[in-house]
Amino acid sequence: MQTNEEVKAGRKQKAREYRIDIFVAWCKSCGICVAFCPRKCLDQNEDGSPVVTRPNLCIGCGWCEIHCPDFAISLREVAGGKAQGEEDAE
Repeated sequence: MQTNEEVKAGRKQKAREYRIDIFVAWCKSCGICVAFCPRKCLDQNEDGSPVVTRPNLCIGCGWCEIHCPDFAISLREVAGGKAQGEEDAE
């Protein structure tokens, strides 16, 4: 018979991964996305533009995307090594 710890370990799911895309042409470098990110995945470069510096820390909360006044940032869950919505080039 398995212990509770063994059962829980068997049920552990792989951590979800997310892709953060920044549309530089739309971005006015206000820093709102950087300020609202609870996991500090984003930083600002010397020009003040947001840069994804720690994508592995992203939990997919969407605060960056929701608060961007210019719709210049998007967030997608990565499934099987590919962001959802991406198609294979044929």
